[in-house]
Formats: sequence, C-alpha cells, structure tokens
Amino acid sequence: MKYVQDELLNIRCSRLLAKYELKNDSYNTLSKQKHSSNRINKNIINEAENKSTYSKIKKSDVNYLDLYRKDYKNRYSKKRGLSKLDCYYENKVFNKINNIFEISENMRNNNKIYNKKIYNKYVIRLIIFAFIPLIGLIIPYFFSEYNPLIKNWCFRSCLNKHGSNRDTPTEFSKSAEIHAEQQKYLTYLSKDALETMQIVNFVFLLLSIIIVLFALLYILLKHIKYARLRAGKGKMNLKQYCCFFKELITSK
Repeated sequence: MKYVQDELLNIRCSRLLAKYELKNDSYNTLSKQKHSSNRINKNIINEAENKSTYSKIKKSDVNYLDLYRKDYKNRYSKKRGLSKLDCYYENKVFNKINNIFEISENMRNNNKIYNKKIYNKYVIRLIIFAFIPLIGLIIPYFFSEYNPLIKNWCFRSCLNKHGSNRDTPTEFSKSAEIHAEQQKYLTYLSKDALETMQIVNFVFLLLSIIIVLFALLYILLKHIKYARLRAGKGKMNLKQYCCFFKELITSK
C-alpha cells in the first residue's frame, strides 16, 4: 500500500515539474521573441529616422541651389546697370557648371569618356581663350631683331635713300628692283605705319590680358558661389570664405 502511494506521489511530482518547465520555456520563448521584436522595431525606426533626416538634408541642399537658380528671372528684372549684367553672366556660368555636374553623374561609371567629353567641351575652349593675349605678341616679335626674316627688309621710306623724292608705283618698282639686286626686300610698309600698328597692338595686348584675367577670376568666384549654394551654405565672412575655398580646391 505504501509502495502505491509513493508511486502516485512521484507521478504527481513529475507532472507538476513538467508543467512548470513547460510554462517556464514558454515564458522564456515569448520573452525572447518580444525582446527580439522590440530590437528589430527599434532598428527599423532608427534607420527610418536616419534616412528621413538624410533625405531632408539632401533635399534642403538641392532646393537651396535650385531655388536660387529658379529665381533668376525675378532677380534679373530687379537689377540695374552692372548688377543686371552680373546676374546675366552668373546664370550663364551656373548653367555651364551645372552641365559639367550632369555629365559627371551620367559618366560616373566610365571615367575615360567623362574626362574626354569634359576636356573637349570646356578645357580646350578655356585654354584657347586664355591664350588670346599671345596674339598681341606676334607683331612685336615679328618686327624685332630676333626675327632673321626681316634682317634684309627695307621700309617704304627707303625710297629717299635712292635719290627718289616721289612715292609712286613706278618709283617703288624701280627701287624694289634695286633692292632685289642687293638681295633685299622693299616692303610697302612705312615706319610710321609700323609705329601705329605697334601702338594698336600694345593696346590690344593690354586689354586682352585684363579681359582674360578678369574672366578667369569671375568664373572662379562664380564656381565657388555655386559650390557654396550646392553645399547649402549661406553668406560667409572672409575667414569662412577662405576656408571653404581651401576645402574646395583640396577636395578629391
């Protein structure tokens, strides 16, 4: 009888223990699932917030530049004098710079095509424009003592040295024949005309240098302004401007 009671007691204890372990396992499983679910939801929320913040910042940056460009007609209508001219050419420069950025985005996967297209479309034109002042050096060099071609040249005023006081086509032809016999060339150009050409050439050289330097400086300043607007930055003082320019030219 006692053996039966002990057996029943062991069975009850085993059932209670199994029931307790089942409840405990269920509780642990639910707790882990709940904790894992909370962690996943938290990560999703954080990721969504980060994406939302990044998209807002990016959208704000783009809109800052786009709004400035879209407001061009309104600004242009309010400008007067040189400010109106500056507004017009600023829009031209911004369009060119924006075109370069569009090409770079389209050709991002092929640097060779991108570099070639940028080089052919913009760099070559800019180099040709920068070399315009060199045209003003052609005349001074051509008529200088360093040009061996004009060592045997004589100006039209050389007619007086050959006993002729009349500057006529006949006298010029006779003088040209005399110069040819002496292996010299009599040019139609007089010294007075050469001096006039040199003055005009000097003015052209000076103006072309000023225009080219001003244009290159203007493009550089507008490029910095474009980059500043693209970065979403407002007005800056001189120190901030210099730091931003340094970051711009050193950035890869």
